[in-house]
Amino acid sequence: MQFYTIYPCEDVNRDFSFDLKGNQRRIIDFFKFDENNGFLNFPTINLTYDEELSDFLEDTLSYDFYYSSSGVLLFSKRFYEQLNQQLALECEFYKCLINGAESDIYALRIKNKMSILDQEERPKSDIHLSYIVKDDEKPYIYMVTDAFIQLVDEYNLKMNFLAFC
Repeated sequence: MQFYTIYPCEDVNRDFSFDLKGNQRRIIDFFKFDENNGFLNFPTINLTYDEELSDFLEDTLSYDFYYSSSGVLLFSKRFYEQLNQQLALECEFYKCLINGAESDIYALRIKNKMSILDQEERPKSDIHLSYIVKDDEKPYIYMVTDAFIQLVDEYNLKMNFLAFC
């Protein structure tokens, strides 16, 4: 089975990314390390971006996967509406704000985790999963499957994938 990571489309300005605003540690602990630390009591994710790059915001939002300096996976409302049900067993979504205002961006938290890398840092050959998984030893590493890519293609969602070597 081949595995991939998600990558923004080629047309996206590589300098534009969303940053977490406010209590970053609480959000990263929840999304990456599965530590609640009060996030679920106030599940707000407020994003910001470099104002010098604000001309690229509208273009960036026309795609379905966004760069995030924190490593939290960010997706469009279109992605959320099309795939939320299919991915519900393996991940959950949280609506984001941009500079305190409503937005159509959703953060994805991967619930499905296991040891996915071997000694050489390559995906283990005995992994069986449906769509997406993160490594339980290195939670900043995640992989998606061909089935995930098929869903993205089926709904014509705009993002790319990079083979996980």
